[in-house]
Amino acid sequence: MRRFIVSAIIAAGLLSGCSDPEVTSFSEVNQIPGYAWEQVDPGLSLQLLSSEDQSYIVFQSEHAVAADYEIKDNRVIIKLDESGGTEDGVAETHVYELKTDAKQDTIVVMVNGEERPFDNVTGF
Repeated sequence: MRRFIVSAIIAAGLLSGCSDPEVTSFSEVNQIPGYAWEQVDPGLSLQLLSSEDQSYIVFQSEHAVAADYEIKDNRVIIKLDESGGTEDGVAETHVYELKTDAKQDTIVVMVNGEERPFDNVTGF
């Protein structure tokens, strides 16, 4: 019985070590590095700032924004849903940090259920 338990623990450890998270991180952030922020154009509503291992999605909106993501094959689908509006009608900047592994080589953004192209894609 003892051998079985030890074997099961070792097998579980090996299997969990082999699992590779598809998206290591996706979250709204309050700050990004200065060198990345310098690339943001406040006149554009949807921008992608990208490096080898992480990306920032910058979305300007006059509405409250709920964000989520989904993985399909080699794509990361970012879902941005707007609701309500700001009291002063001024666009707010929403910044999301996305870290992916090599399996996901395409980022698709859906705003209110409709695919939307990036206005600008910049490397940093």
